[in-house]
Amino acid sequence: MSNNKLELEALLKNIQDGLKNFSIKELNEGIFSFLHKNSDKTIIINYVLEIVCVEFDISRATLKSKHARGEIIEAKQLAYCLLKKNLGLSYRKIANTVFFNNPNSVFIGVNKLNKADLNHKVDKNFIEKYNKLEHKLLLKFANLEKNRI
Repeated sequence: MSNNKLELEALLKNIQDGLKNFSIKELNEGIFSFLHKNSDKTIIINYVLEIVCVEFDISRATLKSKHARGEIIEAKQLAYCLLKKNLGLSYRKIANTVFFNNPNSVFIGVNKLNKADLNHKVDKNFIEKYNKLEHKLLLKFANLEKNRI
């Protein structure tokens, strides 16, 4: 038996064992996280999610939930905006790798900020929260740069 075939069999056995303890989605997210954990932006992406969760007093699981309502939607939209505007991530990357949802949801969230009107109270509050979170994010960038030097 060739070495590649043995490695493939071991991989499939590990996947089968993983499916005994985790759903397909959880296993896929775990593998993805493992493969991308050394990415330069992983630390800052996690920080974005953390500051949004703290601002809204929610868990990361709640922030990433597919069926959100009310303030949770606003929290997700703010996270989308921070990831798109400050980290330069694409709509697809935010959707597929951070939130595991549809890129159109990310586009709508970012567009909310792009089309916000300061004369509308809801939009004004959204912009103020975005600016507050962006300030925290910029401070984190500065600290990371300072520690790199």
